[in-house]
Amino acid sequence: MKLLAMKICVALILFQMLNAGSDVEERLKSEIVKFLSGKFPERKIDFVINLKGKFDANLFNESCEIKIVKQMGSGFKGYQSFEFKVCSGDSVRGIIVQAFVRTFENVLIAKKDLKRGEVFDSEGKLFEFIGFEKIETTFLRDDYAVGVNSVLGKRLKMPVRKGDVVFMSYFEDLPMVKAGEKVKLIATVGTVKIETTGIAKKDGKLNDVVRVLNPESGKLLYGKVIGKGIVAVEIEN
Repeated sequence: MKLLAMKICVALILFQMLNAGSDVEERLKSEIVKFLSGKFPERKIDFVINLKGKFDANLFNESCEIKIVKQMGSGFKGYQSFEFKVCSGDSVRGIIVQAFVRTFENVLIAKKDLKRGEVFDSEGKLFEFIGFEKIETTFLRDDYAVGVNSVLGKRLKMPVRKGDVVFMSYFEDLPMVKAGEKVKLIATVGTVKIETTGIAKKDGKLNDVVRVLNPESGKLLYGKVIGKGIVAVEIEN
């Protein structure tokens, strides 16, 4: 009976130790998820945290405060390290926690083969070709597209196969000024602004410098594209 009682006692102690360690790990994981979620409040990212190494449960108790002081590096997935501060009464200790962070997120996926030059100028057309799917993004490069507005009004620079993840680098902005079309020409002379019309000599995206013909004077001017069909020119006195 004494031997049985001793075995039960040892088993209870081991069970308590394992539970204490598990509780500590769950608290650390929870703090890491809260910290990383705060970096992307506008995105719904699911995090799965795998801690590396073991932690001394004696460093923690139920009433102690656990807080991340800083993250080593700027990433949010894969191998990451965090500096924690553990406060218990007058005792303050610092520990380094290493973790492997897995991420899951709704990303844009091609619903059919997409051709180079395809323009997504409406939500209807966008959803005809591209849909959302929740996948693991841990091993994807960071520029995967996660929102409709990020690609709406853009043009594909390359073909995309059905089922592939859509990346922002696949797109380019549409020109806001087109060669041969009339544009509003805003000329600044000192502090005076003059508005007239001109003819764009080349396509231009936002902030591009383009040549514009002033039909009244016949002069070619260089200006910056500042809006759809608008070019700003500075003229020296």
